Amino acid sequence: MEATNVKAKIAQQIQHMLHNSIIKDRRFLDDEQLIRAEQLAVLEEIFNANVRDAEIKELSSHFAPILRGDHPVHLAIWGKTGTGKTLTILYFLALLQAMCKAKGVAMKHTHLDLSTPRPCFRALNDLACLLNASKRYTKGISLEEMMQRIEGKLARFGGCFALFIDEVDNVRRDRDAFMTFFVRRLPQRIKAKLILVFASNRLDWPADLDPRVKSFLKLNELIFEPYDAVDLQHILRIRVEKALRPKALKPGVIEKIAAMASRDHGDAREAVALLARSAYLAEKAGSKVTLNLVDEAASELDRDRYLILIRTAPSQLQAAMAAVIESCQKAKGAPIDTADAYDTYRRLCNRTSLGPLSGRAFRDLLTELDMYSLVHCRVISRGRRGRAREITIELPEELVGKIRQAILMHFELWG
Repeated sequence: MEATNVKAKIAQQIQHMLHNSIIKDRRFLDDEQLIRAEQLAVLEEIFNANVRDAEIKELSSHFAPILRGDHPVHLAIWGKTGTGKTLTILYFLALLQAMCKAKGVAMKHTHLDLSTPRPCFRALNDLACLLNASKRYTKGISLEEMMQRIEGKLARFGGCFALFIDEVDNVRRDRDAFMTFFVRRLPQRIKAKLILVFASNRLDWPADLDPRVKSFLKLNELIFEPYDAVDLQHILRIRVEKALRPKALKPGVIEKIAAMASRDHGDAREAVALLARSAYLAEKAGSKVTLNLVDEAASELDRDRYLILIRTAPSQLQAAMAAVIESCQKAKGAPIDTADAYDTYRRLCNRTSLGPLSGRAFRDLLTELDMYSLVHCRVISRGRRGRAREITIELPEELVGKIRQAILMHFELWG
């Protein structure tokens, strides 16, 4: 009898969700489920609404010399997560290649996606595979031979070759060798006019490069500002039209989501994620998407933002956070002091290629983590022994575990 009741409850809930469905195509609420052609089609509609108009004009001005036979300098694209850097560049380069073909100008482009951390050899192996110059290797071939295979493949092309290196800061080992190859060696070994397009979430990425590389790296820079509320409204309306059934939203929902997203982060992916979570809650409640459901969805997504923040943070800040987590776990929930956290931080740096900062610089990192509410720092008096800083973590234990895992994966220490 009990099993029958369970089956009936399951069937009833499934029927409830199907009957109250307001989502007609969930893929348009998650770009990861869309094929690249669909992503670019949505992006074209967004561009036609004059979103990212300034950035499109800047890209057009930068690459225009190709059509008269000139060689533009390299380009660096900066911007926070969710500002449309990757899709905008891919859309533009595909369009530019078609224009060049129509005018008889030899031009092609390749997208090297480094969205997950990897060493220099693996990054170059990924590029060689994209160029059909190599198979996938884990060992048995030197870095020098991999470079020669890339050079040999490109040696036969004499036009303009735009190489888009996405999330370039994710090259973890031999970064200087990676950049030296593209900036100094490759342009001298091939006939093509090489145009490098770098994209990164971190403005400080070039600061750690070898000075000899930086002296050769002539860059124009383009910053993708976070979306404002008006831009996000355009983006959300396009998504609603494609993903949801007619009249699925109460008045003011799009405006509220856009206002919340522009105020907090200006991230289009986050805004669409809030829309998707709100629609899911509406289906569960058997109603339209209301303003109250948007508030409820926002509180659920708030926990996930900590993970996004730590994944896009500089390596030193991630190392400091990992040190605090490890020290707090050893203290079994009791407050720790700066000295304990700093000792753990130095041991972590020794396990990676990261150079440890001074104690004073480490305290600045703790202050920054406190500002982001990732840790809680409190200065207490110890009488004649002076003052000390007590550090605690007040996040849910499950979230702390996910943050720790993300940091260890960043340093390739997981698994």
